[in-house]
Amino acid sequence: MSSFFRAWYIFLGLGLLTFVFTALVGRVPYQLSSSIGLPHNLLYRVGLNLRAAAGDLIDRSELRQEITRLELEVASLRQENRQLLLRLERLSEVLEVREVQSPGVVTTAPVIGGSSGSVLERLVIGLGKRHGVVPNMPATVPQGLVGIVTEVTATRSSVRIITDPQSRVGVTVRGRGGQGIAVGEIGGRLRVTRFIEQTPVEVGDLVETSSYGGLFPRGVLVGVVEEVLPVDPNELRSSFIVRPAVDLSTLLEVALIAPQ
Repeated sequence: MSSFFRAWYIFLGLGLLTFVFTALVGRVPYQLSSSIGLPHNLLYRVGLNLRAAAGDLIDRSELRQEITRLELEVASLRQENRQLLLRLERLSEVLEVREVQSPGVVTTAPVIGGSSGSVLERLVIGLGKRHGVVPNMPATVPQGLVGIVTEVTATRSSVRIITDPQSRVGVTVRGRGGQGIAVGEIGGRLRVTRFIEQTPVEVGDLVETSSYGGLFPRGVLVGVVEEVLPVDPNELRSSFIVRPAVDLSTLLEVALIAPQ
């Protein structure tokens, strides 16, 4: 038998004796009543303390559960807010490309990979035929031209970027006119050779797409003239090196434009 039950039985016995003694003798002496009341008060206080402690533990447990629930809810709301911000960024990018480059923007696509090796030549995007992607779709961002879609599967597509040596982009110089072809070079640059110029090209000039070739919408920024190459006095055409306007190695998404 536990000590608690033993004490309880003693308490009951003392209470019974008190009742019998009171019935036979009358008034119980103070010393006897106080000695009997002491364990009763003690047990009563112990019971109250145990009940308060149990209630406190229950309250703390419920509080911890509520805190955990609120933390999960806050994390979920933060994630939802982040997704909404990303969606807003994509929509803003589409609107900007439509206003600045071409009204034929179809969608935006996430960049999910790139060509293996030390030189980046192609990007892999996470949209394909199921999403309406077709070959020869120009890929851009608000800062400028990225490349063109060359291969398409059901769910993925490959974009040949403008610095790929196989890339060919018809270009002109903004504010100076002229016409030529920009060819990708190893090292992340483009080379324009045999450029038919209207006025001399200078370092810092902006190079943009022209209608030549018919693959890209006119007026999309390609890059900046980084170096004007020496020209033979007898040569009527110029050559220059172009630094791309877009950092192609850090892209997260591209906008796709309907083929011309």
